[in-house]
Amino acid sequence: MIVRIELNQLENRSNYYFYNDILFTGEAYDHRDNQLYQVYEITDGEITGSRDYGFFETNGMIKVDYDLLQSGENFDYEMNQLPYYFQGQPFTGVMYEYRFGFVLSEAIFINSWLIEHISFYPDGTGRIRLYEKNDIDPTETTGDRTWYLESENNSFKRIESRYLDYQDTHHTGELVLFFNDQNQIQHVNIKGDYAYVSYLVPRDDLEIDFKTFNDLLAKQNIFADNLSIWSIEDALFNQWLDQGLLNQVKQLELYHTQVKPLTLTKIQKLQSLQELKISESKIYEDDDPLSIKLQKQRFTELASALYSLKESCSIHVILVDDDENILEKYLPNDLKHRLPKQE
Repeated sequence: MIVRIELNQLENRSNYYFYNDILFTGEAYDHRDNQLYQVYEITDGEITGSRDYGFFETNGMIKVDYDLLQSGENFDYEMNQLPYYFQGQPFTGVMYEYRFGFVLSEAIFINSWLIEHISFYPDGTGRIRLYEKNDIDPTETTGDRTWYLESENNSFKRIESRYLDYQDTHHTGELVLFFNDQNQIQHVNIKGDYAYVSYLVPRDDLEIDFKTFNDLLAKQNIFADNLSIWSIEDALFNQWLDQGLLNQVKQLELYHTQVKPLTLTKIQKLQSLQELKISESKIYEDDDPLSIKLQKQRFTELASALYSLKESCSIHVILVDDDENILEKYLPNDLKHRLPKQE
C-alpha cells in the first residue's frame, strides 16, 4: 500500500525526507495556494521520481483543493449526485482533499459531475476506504455503468456493480454485495443481466485480489453462515447449489427471488442449513387479477415445498409476504391437518 502524505509534513534533512524521525517511503503531495503542484515518489527518504498528478493520471486538468469547490443546492436524481462548481462554473478537473496531514481523497469531475473518486484512511497506512466510478453516457445511446467499493477495518463492507442499458438489449442489471467482518458475503442482491455486472473491479491498481464475482466465488467459504439472497434467478441459484457454494450456510433468506418451488427440494443437500426463510411480494386487492392468481399459486407451491423440506431434514422453514407469516395459510388442507396443534 502506498502512503500518501502532504509534503509539508516531512522533514528535509540533507535531501532525505523523514516522517516522525523515520525515513519516509511513499508519495508526498506538494500543494500550495489550494493547488497541487507536484507529487514526489520517495523511497527510504530519497526522491526517486515525480509527476504532476496524484492517484488519477489526469494530465492537462486543473488540480484544486476540495475547499475551493461549491456543491449545488439541488440533488440530481437522474445523475444520483450533487453537481459541483468552481468559481461559479461547472467544475471539470481533479479535486484533492487532505486530513491530518495525509491525502484523504481524490476525485475527477467532468462538467460538474463526479466521474471517479477514491478515498483513503488518513492514518498513514495507505489503506483504501472507498472507490467509485461512474461511466455515464450523456447521450443515452449505449448505457451507464457504475462501480462502488467500500471497506472498513481491513475488510470489505460493500461492493456494487450496476449497468443501465439504453439500447433495449436487456443488459440492465445490478450486483450488490455486503460483507461481514470476516470478508464473507452476508447479503447479495442480483438483478437483471448477471454477466454484465459481474465485473467488480475496474482498475488494476486498487490492490484487490479479485476482479470478477466468479473470482470471489472461487474463495473458500465466501458466503457467511447467515446469508440473505435477493432477486436471484432460479438458474443461477441452482448453479450455486450444484457447485456447493452454500454448503456452510446455516441461515438462508431468499427475498423476492425467482427460485422455483421444485428447486427447494435440492436444498436438503445443504447439511449445515438450520433455517430457510422465503420472503415474497405481498398481494394487494388492486393488483392485476391474473397476477393475484399466479402469486397465490406460487404461495401454495412454495408452502408445500417448504413443508416437505421441513419433514425430510428438520429445517426450520418460514414463508412470509413481506410482513405476515403465510406458510400455514397456503398449505393444502391435507398438509394443514398434519401440523402440530397450537396450544
